[in-house]
Amino acid sequence: METGSTLIVHPDTGKQYHVTQGQLDAFNQAYSQALSESTQEHLTGLLLQDKILEQQIEFEDQKNVMIDEAQVIATVTAIAAQIEVADESTKIGMEKYATDNDLRSIKQDTRDKYAASIEGMVVASRTKNMLEQYEGAIIESTTFVTQMTGTVQAFYDQSGVSIDAMFIDQLNFAWAGEVVGVEGEFWQDNLSTHEAFYPDATPVFEVQPR
Repeated sequence: METGSTLIVHPDTGKQYHVTQGQLDAFNQAYSQALSESTQEHLTGLLLQDKILEQQIEFEDQKNVMIDEAQVIATVTAIAAQIEVADESTKIGMEKYATDNDLRSIKQDTRDKYAASIEGMVVASRTKNMLEQYEGAIIESTTFVTQMTGTVQAFYDQSGVSIDAMFIDQLNFAWAGEVVGVEGEFWQDNLSTHEAFYPDATPVFEVQPR
């Protein structure tokens, strides 16, 4: 094992270690990295990456539903078109096939699933894009509010994300009774401070009793 001229003594056992400058540099670098990766800002960044991945998965799930329902619609439409121009004997056979396979008409349930899947794809895509674009403001706002309200762990355990129902460019994070809305660099804590501001400003907060 390589030894060096720098002496380190264990404070509890008194055991001595001789280390090289390279070993010290490697330790200091690893220690600095561990410190930077243990900050709340870093952990929130990792959480956002997980939520972005969730939206990507949701988009693919909804796309698959849309494709399945579109195939049903296309099949019903194609059979109807063929029946319309077929001779009598062929028409009878095709009508029986359509009846046996429940393809006589496009059902409302199919229409609803198709429309809902498209809406789901749009929402998932917008949510993913907003998570990516608003990352800095999300990290700053949620760090501030969780520390102010003592809900850091609850944020990591329970936080949900959704596009605001009224303001389509606002992304809301909700956890443990707290709601933070983020729109670009602009964010608002809807329940605790009732103030909205740009992070570069020096805001004055008023804490409202619950």
